[in-house]
Amino acid sequence: MHCLHPGDLYPFTRKPMFIIIDSNNSSAFEHWPNLFGQPLVCLLSPEEVPTSLEDQHQKGNIFTLFLHSPLMAFCYISNIADIPVALWDKCQVNIDKFIAEASRLLTRSRTLDLSFVQFFGDDFLRVLLLRYIFCYVALRMHKGFRGPKYYPMSHPTMPKDEILENQQLQKNVVELAAILEVRSLFHDAMEAD
Repeated sequence: MHCLHPGDLYPFTRKPMFIIIDSNNSSAFEHWPNLFGQPLVCLLSPEEVPTSLEDQHQKGNIFTLFLHSPLMAFCYISNIADIPVALWDKCQVNIDKFIAEASRLLTRSRTLDLSFVQFFGDDFLRVLLLRYIFCYVALRMHKGFRGPKYYPMSHPTMPKDEILENQQLQKNVVELAAILEVRSLFHDAMEAD
């Protein structure tokens, strides 16, 4: 069987490395030794999806969808297949507010690993980091995703209290759910799990 193992990538960590692992065995990449002292960030997909979404899993992974189009992924986990353009634009404004707040939290964090800071200067990688945060908060707030195996992870770990479980970010997700009239699918802010 052809598999990629964390050890296969160790030689490449001589230079700064940003990697996305989208696999049902992503936790194998959760703990990396920092052999060369270079910045290393690894975004890891959830290992499981709720049974209600398993049938659709063959069409692609939710994590990739969140990193590509957060609003489309949000609609997907909310079972929304069609959305008017005006409503899409209104929802996109809400996601832009979320991204701006997450960006503010990342830049002001005192406990954030310096590897994240190193990559935050790159426009493309910054967008991926911010969409990762949206993915984490949205899945954590969704009632169908119960437990850590349903949430994305990162190496190094992103601060939960300061960023991933921030009340304002949770409030933005609840507001988005209300706009799309799927509020019942999501926990109240600070109620997740």
